[in-house]
Amino acid sequence: MNLQFDWPLALVLLTGIPLLAVWQVRGRQARPALRMSNLAGAVAAAPTWRVRLRWLPAALRLAAVALLIVAVARPQSGRADTLLPQEGIDIVLVLDTSTSMRQPVVDGKSRLEIAQRVLRSFVAERETDRLGLVAFRSRSFVLSPLTVDYSAFQSLVDSANDLDLPNGTAIGLALADAINLLRDSKAESRTVILLSDGENNRPEVEPDEAARIAQALGIRIYTIGVTDVAGESPFTPFRINETALRTIADLTGGRYFSAAPETLGDVYDAIDSLERSRVGPARFASVDELAPYALGLALALLAFEVLLTTFAIRRMP
Repeated sequence: MNLQFDWPLALVLLTGIPLLAVWQVRGRQARPALRMSNLAGAVAAAPTWRVRLRWLPAALRLAAVALLIVAVARPQSGRADTLLPQEGIDIVLVLDTSTSMRQPVVDGKSRLEIAQRVLRSFVAERETDRLGLVAFRSRSFVLSPLTVDYSAFQSLVDSANDLDLPNGTAIGLALADAINLLRDSKAESRTVILLSDGENNRPEVEPDEAARIAQALGIRIYTIGVTDVAGESPFTPFRINETALRTIADLTGGRYFSAAPETLGDVYDAIDSLERSRVGPARFASVDELAPYALGLALALLAFEVLLTTFAIRRMP
């Protein structure tokens, strides 16, 4: 639970409380409450509890004024562990499923199988993020719009290899579909993570054109070039165009990663950490207004003061 004020400037008025207290004390000392020709008898009399508590009504009044000022500032108690949906992270995962990605590279497993395993682990760690999925070869296909149904999303990741699409590497088309998924998102962080082991060979949409659209919309693109050894990808018909992938990332404020299949998990963790650091602290999704409590307490103190001055601690005119 965290305390915040909707109008904190009102709290400046609290600085006037000490001045008001001094003014009340001096006002009481300036004029005697009762004119007497001889004070000898009064001095000899022992002070009663009413005399000892003669300061209490004024103190109650000052406390009530302070509480009224706090009520005007509208104190609120918020739950920091509840995130507003529009202030989370929306991520679209873009997965290359071309023939080269299905070549065995590590222990008989293909780059695509390793990437699917890493994505399953990545999805398993989500709690409030919305995820979308785009798979591509020579054409692009949206497997999932933004969703928090992680169980269904896991199944779609597993089915990415079953798409009946002509072979090719349509990076630009895939990025365009991912950007369309994020276009209307109100999330504080909107991110595309592109994984590929080749270079774009479809001219319909060039990757840098898609990147400029993402830049204009405030969408960051992280690119991952999947290599085998020392940046090489021997099973692909084209070498990875790292310059193009780095340009896409740089244009949008993202970052390019060159990764072997066995290090993909570390790359996704690094991207996740980067995006969460951009979002910052959690914000309050719901607040409880505390002003009525402060106002009620102030009225109770004023009522108590009236009772004291009326029946117990009367002052002489």
